[in-house]
Amino acid sequence: MQRLWLILVTLTLARMTMGFQFQSIAAVGPRLTDEAILTHTELGTLIGLYLLPGALFALPGGWLGQRFGDKRIVLAGLAMMTLGGAALALSELYPVMFGGRLLAGLGAVLLNVLLTKMVTDWFVGRRIATAMGVLISSWPLGIALALVIIGPLSDVIGLRWAFFVPVALSTLALLLVALVYTSPPGNEDIDPPAGPPTPARLSRAELQGAVLSGCVWALYNVALILPLSFGAEYLVTRGFELGAAGATVSLASWLIIPALPLGAWVAERIGRPVATMVVSFLAIAVLLWTIPLTSAYVLLFIAIGLVFGPAGGLIMALPAQVLGPTNRALGMGIFFTMYYLGMGIFPMIAGYSIDLTGSPAAPLVLGGIAIMLALIALLAFQLVKQKQEKAGAASR
Repeated sequence: MQRLWLILVTLTLARMTMGFQFQSIAAVGPRLTDEAILTHTELGTLIGLYLLPGALFALPGGWLGQRFGDKRIVLAGLAMMTLGGAALALSELYPVMFGGRLLAGLGAVLLNVLLTKMVTDWFVGRRIATAMGVLISSWPLGIALALVIIGPLSDVIGLRWAFFVPVALSTLALLLVALVYTSPPGNEDIDPPAGPPTPARLSRAELQGAVLSGCVWALYNVALILPLSFGAEYLVTRGFELGAAGATVSLASWLIIPALPLGAWVAERIGRPVATMVVSFLAIAVLLWTIPLTSAYVLLFIAIGLVFGPAGGLIMALPAQVLGPTNRALGMGIFFTMYYLGMGIFPMIAGYSIDLTGSPAAPLVLGGIAIMLALIALLAFQLVKQKQEKAGAASR
């Protein structure tokens, strides 16, 4: 039993490292743009580039794990995160930073695709809900830690050495996974059976539901990532020191960690999942659009972290409402492809919006627009689900 939880801690640390490395660029965004190392468009591109490879590799990532072994692919992903992070840290040339970020992001995608499966393999029938809650919380934890560590540290040791912190973390995670993780008994990595697998076929409703629910998840996360990525720069323009700005913005990330499971529990008790998501989305939009209109930044970022909580688990439950058991793997691949696509593209648009308008508040406005688009996608999903249910009832 002790080894079971040691494995969970190890895999959670690996995923936390992913969140930390993702946020490390945004955490010092004001310095990178003020020192003319990057334009805002280039900054947004580097932020989004970390997750954009998932649009291409979310589907084949699972196959690679099956073909070569989960542990081998996770170790390869962590190695790519280490090498890509080192390349970014060693150069201020944008093409080199771009290439390093792309390599690290590709490694992070491979890591993320397989960690959920590895935890499932070990914990199925053994408090899997608790284990998944711990694993999922590692992403906002990594983001929060980067916001409060990287900025102040860069003032002390410089940007280059600060960028080596996520490199050191990914190296540590690589060593721990290599030493600690083993496949559960009876589930060792083996070659797949000979012959091509039987392809899954999604019905039209299943395809539409997977795409729309993926859009909801992507846009919901975009609405959170944009204030976390660009909020510190906005606060710096309002007189905050970089460290204080990062700490203020990180409040949303710290609070969403307990808000996700607690909010899901409350939403289940209420028994109105769609209404809960609609209210949550509207509240998020109002809060994001209020940031440029007031100086109560601490209260606003606290509220943002709290109102994001109830919807997270409910959104993740959407695909299962339209996907049949035999099509869930393919459907979830499409779901996460939409997530990675949105998370890769929107930060680029947000960075460009600052260069275009000259307003550091533009990404915050864009975040509010994103959550309203998520609301539209949610309503469209409900229509698809209702049509599917009516068609199923008519065929019986």
